[in-house]
Amino acid sequence: MEHHEAAKTLVALLEGNGRFIAGEPRYKRDITSARQQAAGQKPSAAVFTCIDSRVTAESVFDCDFGQLLVVRTAGHVPDRAAVGSLEFAAAELGVGLVVVLGHERCGAINAALHAVEADTHDPRTDYLVEQLWQPASQALAETPEGEDAAPKALRLQVRRTVADLGRRENLDGVLVVGAVYDLDTGEVTLIEET
Repeated sequence: MEHHEAAKTLVALLEGNGRFIAGEPRYKRDITSARQQAAGQKPSAAVFTCIDSRVTAESVFDCDFGQLLVVRTAGHVPDRAAVGSLEFAAAELGVGLVVVLGHERCGAINAALHAVEADTHDPRTDYLVEQLWQPASQALAETPEGEDAAPKALRLQVRRTVADLGRRENLDGVLVVGAVYDLDTGEVTLIEET
């Protein structure tokens, strides 16, 4: 998919987000829709997002069965399986757009921030904290005392993930964009490249 096609797909996703916010979704995603798409798939985009139960990409972008691939890890950490899944989407399904979707009040980001601040570790979260240590420590260093470092850490992690995917040879030609989902309003906002 050419970048201009991917950009058109992105506009369509943001229009879907507008319908979601307005409470006027186009798709019911019921069994009829599922059956209609059962024979094959031609998704136009992939969303790489967090495992958070409040972030449901198909609803947020008002997409039907067959339109969206979703890859999820806590804090959208681009581990090998996640990256491999996106590479598969590009190679085998022709997906030309990846949206890295972060969200406010992310538990994985907060766990990393707490670990950096307290310099402690919990064996159950060691891997995630290790993967999120850099954005968490940078956000703490750059946030004035008394202010919440989480929003900055989140945006750093989104940008970091976008940059990571952008360096992948197997994702050449794929448009990768970063965005943040607002849990309270339902709005998706694109993150500008720095």
